[in-house]
Amino acid sequence: MNAKALSTYMGHANIGITLDRYGHLMPGSEAEAAGLLDAYLTAQHAEAEERARAGVA
Repeated sequence: MNAKALSTYMGHANIGITLDRYGHLMPGSEAEAAGLLDAYLTAQHAEAEERARAGVA
């Protein structure tokens, strides 16, 4: 279940309460976040190299 739906179902005032209380029970979140961040940084690096080759600041 996604955290926002769980937060609403449990009646928490905001999603931060849910994540602070139950975030450790959401396995794989760290690995997924690391993968997304790695993909983002790789894409940014490739774009920077492309701009450098094109002579664009």
